[in-house]
Amino acid sequence: MYLGELIAGLNIGRPPGVAIGACDARVCDITEDSRTVQPGSLYIARRGEVSDGRDFVAAAVAAGAVAILSDDPTLDANQEHRTGAPVAMFVTDDIPLASALLGERFYGCPSSKLALIGVTGTNGKTTTTYLIHQILNSLGVRCGLIGTVLIDDGTEVAPALMTTPPALEISRTLARMLEAGCRAAVLEVSSHSLAQKRVAALEMDVGVFTNLTGDHLDYHKTMEAYADAKAMLFGMLPPKGGAAIVNVDDPAWKRMVRECRGRVVGTSVGAASSRTHAGALCSAIPTRATRFATDADLVTPWTAGGVQHLHVPMVGAHNVMNSLQAVAAVLALTDGSVAKLADFIEPGEISPTQAIAALARTSAPPGRMECLTEPGDAITVYVDYAHSDDALRTVLGLLRGAITAEAEQGEGRRRHASKSAAPEHRTPELVVVFGCGGDRDATKRPRMGKVAAELADRVYVTSDNPRTEDPMSIIHAVLAGMPSHVGEQAATDRIVVEPDREKAIYRAIGEAGDGDVVIIAGKGHEDYQIVLAPPAPAHHEREEEYRPALPKTTIRRFFDDRLVAGEALKLRGIQGRSPMVIGASNSV
Repeated sequence: MYLGELIAGLNIGRPPGVAIGACDARVCDITEDSRTVQPGSLYIARRGEVSDGRDFVAAAVAAGAVAILSDDPTLDANQEHRTGAPVAMFVTDDIPLASALLGERFYGCPSSKLALIGVTGTNGKTTTTYLIHQILNSLGVRCGLIGTVLIDDGTEVAPALMTTPPALEISRTLARMLEAGCRAAVLEVSSHSLAQKRVAALEMDVGVFTNLTGDHLDYHKTMEAYADAKAMLFGMLPPKGGAAIVNVDDPAWKRMVRECRGRVVGTSVGAASSRTHAGALCSAIPTRATRFATDADLVTPWTAGGVQHLHVPMVGAHNVMNSLQAVAAVLALTDGSVAKLADFIEPGEISPTQAIAALARTSAPPGRMECLTEPGDAITVYVDYAHSDDALRTVLGLLRGAITAEAEQGEGRRRHASKSAAPEHRTPELVVVFGCGGDRDATKRPRMGKVAAELADRVYVTSDNPRTEDPMSIIHAVLAGMPSHVGEQAATDRIVVEPDREKAIYRAIGEAGDGDVVIIAGKGHEDYQIVLAPPAPAHHEREEEYRPALPKTTIRRFFDDRLVAGEALKLRGIQGRSPMVIGASNSV
């Protein structure tokens, strides 16, 4: 693509006094990383939190860049290509938006050629996108996925580096999906990505709002700013055909759709299903719950008011909501109301019955209420990503509810009818292992401690990703939220302090009684732990005096809650389930 063609019509101009230069040059790539510049690249000199792209303009030119884009009109405009040809210099007052628009144009506007679903919210994004991805693929609509856990571009599945990648990477990945034959794509859309305009150039067809609770306030500062960032997704939906699937059990739903021009479909679970709102309503009322699955009665606008059975192969009401929203998003995408999709998705291609049946065959994503044991095992072990007080309250509440429901339904007696059965008189306990991340929102630490102490029978407080902080100082902040007598005497029968996460997991599983449920929370699918890097050895006897002034650095060391838990289970004679390892060989 020629440079002039690439920038035409965009808010991109010339620094004062700069000649036209090489506007007829061919652009072979766009990058914000000077290390990846090749002959023919357009280099975007973006200012970042850690480094400033303007500092690497000379390196980009030396590597063969034919054009430079920055937001600095004073940037040296006399850079020259190594062949001696002038390098085109451009300036814009909105680098994030320009980057997103350039990426879409350069890669052929892939989002306009895919059925595009964006999912936002504090909790539930990963599970909901994962379910949508599985449902569509199982029913013949090839679908790619961009999310926190993995990226599936239609040819391979690879671990994701962040929830929502940079704009250029998103468009590049969507283009690969098209080449691989995908007809749809589903994305997790974080509040950061919306605020930073990473998805601003995409043509969204369906937006999903899961919920809104306190998180990322270290970045957004206020809940109002956090909510406003989430709501941007629904302002992107087209007036004709776009659909907003919103959780109307969360009062923030009205704020989400304030600027929405598309239709609104509400989703509701449980007693709240009777509430009214503007638009259509999908509702589900749970009818049976165990620690492994949940059944519900389902009513949707696509089932003409009839009640259908919904089997959710995961535990908890929040997964009923995730499943309900996934089914609603799939049906909104394929019911013929999205005009853009007529060329590549047949109206009615997926029926409600098919979508509901496909949901029953799905599984939870890695590290999202991932069960590591089988129904006949002596204990039940889950690993989950819950790393906020609201998320922890949700997972502990649902497991507590499942334990209670099993007892009430007699499910517990049938499930334990094996040689590893727990004594009839013993009530299963709920055990939690968790910590809080260092160098992140410290206000949630005491709140998480309070939730754990209130809802679990036994609590193992440990390290998460301490980063540059002292693990014990983080733990003390967690304990501060517990009842005063617990906070001062942490090593009680109920509250165990073990800063070594591996030891904490071994202890929790080893000390659990038959029938107990153990939830290891906070890291989910992550296969690393971020800790303070050990100091380099001193080369001078006085060097230690100056060390405190040096910046602290961190390292990532391999650590996977699921693998550690698996080894701990084997010590109890429990084989358990093998965790899903993300890689190109995985089929999802």
